[in-house]
Amino acid sequence: MKKTIYASLFALMSVAACATPGIDYEARLMASNPAAAATRTVQVDRFRGPGGGWYAARFEAMLANTTFDGQPWFSLADFSYDNLGQARAGTYTGEIDITSHTFDEYYQTVSKCVEWDGLFDCERREDVEELCVAERVEVQVHPRLIDVDSGTTIFSGTYGGDASYEHCDEAYGHDHGGSRRGLFGIGASPSGDLIRSALSETLRPIRVDIAPRNATVRAKFIAKALDPIVAADPRFELAVKAGRKDPVAACNTWTQMSEQYPEAPAVIHNMGACAEASSDFTVAQSLYARSSQLAVAYSDDGITAPKAFTKALRKLSDQRYGLEIIEDLTRPEPVEPVEEAAS
Repeated sequence: MKKTIYASLFALMSVAACATPGIDYEARLMASNPAAAATRTVQVDRFRGPGGGWYAARFEAMLANTTFDGQPWFSLADFSYDNLGQARAGTYTGEIDITSHTFDEYYQTVSKCVEWDGLFDCERREDVEELCVAERVEVQVHPRLIDVDSGTTIFSGTYGGDASYEHCDEAYGHDHGGSRRGLFGIGASPSGDLIRSALSETLRPIRVDIAPRNATVRAKFIAKALDPIVAADPRFELAVKAGRKDPVAACNTWTQMSEQYPEAPAVIHNMGACAEASSDFTVAQSLYARSSQLAVAYSDDGITAPKAFTKALRKLSDQRYGLEIIEDLTRPEPVEPVEEAAS
């Protein structure tokens, strides 16, 4: 492979200096549910359960603000009035459940300043007893997308969220009965604020499942060479480290090493990571497949390649398949030719 395939690498790329070496690049990722992503004309109906009205409004706002390649993905409509034409249309609705609500009340003793001699100058401190409460709620949201024409369910799922609250006030008296609960206004049900906070956590994973997105993806390096001869070559470790700051230099090193070690799994894999980060997915997939085959010889069972090799190959295969779906969904409709009237 020529060094020049990396010449245009990483124009929009950041290289992360963290535990997993690799190269970050901007990618177009398909939704987890292609059928939901293909239903782009939508409306939002009721979400039954606690916080349902608020959640429906937030869900609709999430759809309205969902963009891909800088353009809105969904078109919000009111099916009672709008003329949908031939567009595939669906209604989002669902249910909300509180799956867990717990609170714990306890006393604690803290040292507080009761007399000040000046700003930041405490003259006298005392131990003060406080009554504290820790409250936690867990929710589940069950959204569904219903096809407007057929009434069939296009998409459904279950998404969880949680929120917690802790607060302490100075205790007045030591009644260990139910009266302590009144100090914080805690009843049998969690507060609306706590429910809404938990529900908010479910919106992002739903968005990932129902619409494509632009995201930063990492093409990961294999940090340890399986072949002991390659591991002893100082260039390998240097290239792994260089990848965090100078990906072009690292990728050139992998290319050079591949000429000397053409059957070294980690070297071939890391060349694949460089090709992936430059969006040369065909070459990257070929290199990942080759490195996985070579890595089998170093596996524990001698049958399957180590997980890091197969995971990279599977991830890229899924990503390429997703790109094909995106192309289908974003392809402009053909324009019918206009016939000229006979003179």
